[in-house]
Amino acid sequence: MQKSINFFSYLIYILPAAVVSGPFLSDAIVSISAIFFLFYCVKNKDFSGLDNLFFKIFFVFWIYIVASSIFSIEAFASLKTTIPYIRFALFTCFIMFLVKNNKNFVNNFSIFLIIFFTIVLLDSYIQYFFGSNILGIKSPHPSRLSSFFGEEMIVGSFLSRLFSLVLFSILILSKNYNKNIQYLSAIFLILTDVIIFLTGERTSFGILLIINVGFIILINKMKILRIVTFIISIFIISFIALNNNIVKDRMIDQTITEFGIKENNLKTFSVVHQDHYETAIKMFKKNPITGVGVKMFRYECHNKNYLVGKWGCTSHPHHMYIQILAETGLIGFIFILIIIFFLIKMFLNSIILSYFKKDRLNANMDFRNCILIGVFANIFPFLPSGNIFNNWLSIVYFLPVGFYIYSFKNDRS
Repeated sequence: MQKSINFFSYLIYILPAAVVSGPFLSDAIVSISAIFFLFYCVKNKDFSGLDNLFFKIFFVFWIYIVASSIFSIEAFASLKTTIPYIRFALFTCFIMFLVKNNKNFVNNFSIFLIIFFTIVLLDSYIQYFFGSNILGIKSPHPSRLSSFFGEEMIVGSFLSRLFSLVLFSILILSKNYNKNIQYLSAIFLILTDVIIFLTGERTSFGILLIINVGFIILINKMKILRIVTFIISIFIISFIALNNNIVKDRMIDQTITEFGIKENNLKTFSVVHQDHYETAIKMFKKNPITGVGVKMFRYECHNKNYLVGKWGCTSHPHHMYIQILAETGLIGFIFILIIIFFLIKMFLNSIILSYFKKDRLNANMDFRNCILIGVFANIFPFLPSGNIFNNWLSIVYFLPVGFYIYSFKNDRS
């Protein structure tokens, strides 16, 4: 059994690199891990790993979206997404299982994550300065970076969405190995801030800002270091924006134009986004209880009863909350509200403990808060987002949750 645990531990260690390689390998790791864990639970008649509130809520949500898919206009296309979606709940619980049964899992995962993250980080700088990355890949757009992702300009999303987990890893390694690691990470933090800005991905930069502000507010260790490095990053970013017209046009001028600020005709992010959102909201209004079905936006948006504007039809509405409303209705949205309620409760609890009841702080609080900040930033409601049912985004969403839930169980034990 220990050999199996070690084998699957290494699969999870390389998962961030697998995400960079493309959807096949990363989803294969998640799926195989989920199947193994389910097999383990059944074979050993040990379902304690599934005995948590997260899995129970997820399971009910899964049953609902599968049932919803059956009645959608393209049932087969919808079911291809919803039936296997349970793998992410099993994967999350499997992470908890590995943390519990492999004493080196968290340390090793932290090391691997920082290594892979750093490779992508430095490769992005190489592409920025030299026009192509270490594999000779050029970005398809002059104002954007793509690194190893090639035609997909999502390197900023990859770096920003994993950044809180990287901060978690730095705290873990500085605690377990050498506390000077956190001071050596100063340049690393600045490089991360700056490159995410240079990727030209405005949503990713927004996620980065949320994580940094949350870190400064909630994390006790490295607080001064993060404040100082963040200020330095802001100065560097400001200097670049003032002296690089391509970056300035993408991150500042284009943002102002797309928001409609100059014309005094405000848009929700852009006219493209606004068309997406209004189309999705029409779907929700006509199907308020159950929505049109998972992955059905791309089919239903052609319907003239829903379509709004030139840009209303696309693969998904580019906003997870609006997507949930359009595709799963109010019933599906209840599950999102449960998550938001839980996050707000945890944030308030962390603020109270950090500033008003410091005597009740425990050793896990900073680690837990790092993950909490990342989860909150990933589902922040006032930023555009990718398809909530997208494989690689789901991996990034659910990967930290297992660590977070286990930290609670560990406190109780």
